[in-house]
Amino acid sequence: MAKATLSEKVSETTSDAEAAGDIIEGSPTASLAIQPGQGLVGDFDASDISFPRLQIAQGVGALSETYKKGTIVLDGETEISDGEKEVEFTVCRIGKMFEENIEWDSGEIPRIMSTKAEVLEADPEATFVWQDGTPASWKAIADALVCIKGDNPDDFPFEHDGNNYAFALWRIKGTAYKHAAVPIFTAAKMYYREGINTGSFRLTTEKVKAGNNFVHAPKLRKGTKHDPKFVEWLKDFS
Repeated sequence: MAKATLSEKVSETTSDAEAAGDIIEGSPTASLAIQPGQGLVGDFDASDISFPRLQIAQGVGALSETYKKGTIVLDGETEISDGEKEVEFTVCRIGKMFEENIEWDSGEIPRIMSTKAEVLEADPEATFVWQDGTPASWKAIADALVCIKGDNPDDFPFEHDGNNYAFALWRIKGTAYKHAAVPIFTAAKMYYREGINTGSFRLTTEKVKAGNNFVHAPKLRKGTKHDPKFVEWLKDFS
């Protein structure tokens, strides 16, 4: 019997994990709704919410002008770790999608689809794994709605049981997908089987080789199981 390739093993892991709670197809914010009150009047939906972004600074891009490589940044302007200090976060929801693989300097905007079925309908010749030295034409990505524990109440404005938190959207793609999304999916299947939001992760960054280049990828390790009251509190936001 032929041995399964790494890509096949990853596919099996993520497919199993997608059956767990809080792991969905598409954007994790798509079904969020703004509740009436707090001075808001009107018909609101997820398109009216703009979440802060969790990002890792690389050698190129806007963040590189301000932050050193590997720095973990919240909302493009707040350094929450130099990459060595652990950041504790909880995944409220995570959605798997597929992004068109095009040259980064082509000037084109890659299409993003929620499912393989949507991809194949739009692009019947689509591929999802390397074939004979040719890269996949579509790559898996993930959007995670995360709750990050922090210290400064100005940057982490939500309080629960004496601790401060911030909510952010983390787009996980490229090399980061293997180093962050796959461990999260695996955790949902293994030790956070009751829900991905029932425990935390600890995030740092590490330098890894990606093709002929080196990038700073996320490095995750298991955090702690949450008190049920905290899990219930998280549901108010997701």
